[in-house]
Amino acid sequence: MTLIIQPFSKPLVKSIAIPGSKSLTNRLFPLAILSEEPILIKGALESEDAEIMRDALVKMGAKITEIQKQSGISDWKVETADFFTNTENIELFCGNSGTSVRFLTALCALRKGKTTLTGTHRMLVRPIGDLCDALQKLGINIEYNENVNFPPHTLFPSSIFTQSCDRFAGMRKDLQSVHLSGKLSSQFFTALFHIAPKIGLEIIVDNELVSKPYIDMTISVMKDFGIHVENVDNTYTLFKIPQQKFIAPKNKEYSIEGDASSATYPLAIGLITGGNVEISNLPHHSLQGDAHFKKLVIDKMRNPQYIHNTDTNPLLPLGNIDLEDIPDAALTAIALCGYADGYSKITGLSTLRHKECDRLFAMETNLQKMGIEVKTGPDYIEIWGNSQKIHGAEIECFDDHRIAMSFAVLGTVVENVKILDPDCTKKTFPTFWKDLEQWRI
Repeated sequence: MTLIIQPFSKPLVKSIAIPGSKSLTNRLFPLAILSEEPILIKGALESEDAEIMRDALVKMGAKITEIQKQSGISDWKVETADFFTNTENIELFCGNSGTSVRFLTALCALRKGKTTLTGTHRMLVRPIGDLCDALQKLGINIEYNENVNFPPHTLFPSSIFTQSCDRFAGMRKDLQSVHLSGKLSSQFFTALFHIAPKIGLEIIVDNELVSKPYIDMTISVMKDFGIHVENVDNTYTLFKIPQQKFIAPKNKEYSIEGDASSATYPLAIGLITGGNVEISNLPHHSLQGDAHFKKLVIDKMRNPQYIHNTDTNPLLPLGNIDLEDIPDAALTAIALCGYADGYSKITGLSTLRHKECDRLFAMETNLQKMGIEVKTGPDYIEIWGNSQKIHGAEIECFDDHRIAMSFAVLGTVVENVKILDPDCTKKTFPTFWKDLEQWRI
């Protein structure tokens, strides 16, 4: 299936509500399980990734019931049920959901049954070894079913964790210690953070930790569940999480804010069409790192001369900028840079090589198809943007939702942009194409 984007005939000027946060949704379901009390999660993202997480937790023994549903979001009641007592041997299919396979890998260490995690072809080449190494050092028996350090992999029950799952007669003061590399994914740390209060854990960070705002988000959400995570000296080099009890949030419910990564697309369309967009359900003090996209990218790229002369390009190039802290949003910035007249170099993007696809390669390949000069390195991309030279092309999405939506931004001002496999946006933004048509009106 191919979708041809129709350019907008007028600037996009709107207040827009976007679907619930994927990052918060996929953190809250495991935390609700760990709290061992019924919890209502309100405004959860309704998407492929969220469905993968829910289905896996149900298969592991949780009870999850849909209470209310509307466009793009749902309310769910989450109950532990027999999650901590289920001895069934199961296989969990994680699709190409990185958050799911990582968070579930750690969570499976608490099970009393054997668990195998697998996924799509792309998932089977996404490394999981650093996280599994840490779990193995804690006494978890893990076997790789095909290739070492990659899914599919199997976790076997361990007395260390299954005993720790019982309600505590008292709390241990000693912390087990593990090393974990920070260079590949902050999600490995979140996965360990989730289970750490059950056992007491000290995590020593080897190498510089990437995507620190996601760590801050996890720490903040866990605080709402009564868990204290100590970021020692606030340096992101050592985390201490003593054994603690999870406590349900106030009123046993948690409301999820809009997805800051999804918000980058309407914000970018507003900018590139010469308009302006406000996101109605993204709070000013958002927990999400990508909420800084407006300040870091949109505000810097907005051309003040365009207000007085609409014959000019509404965009300015970004120049040199480090977007390590907002890697998902960086793809939207890269697309904008292809249309801005001038040179931009975005650095701090090493993690994009290991996402749903090699995202730097995907952006480079597709921008070159559109006539834009691009060069990439291990952790950077250089773009020589040109609004006069850029032209339509068939966009290969590599089964990556963010590639599709980033190039849809360009399609709002460039004729004949064709998105191959547009359905890949179901992963995090199922209503994106329908919403895009509404924004056009």
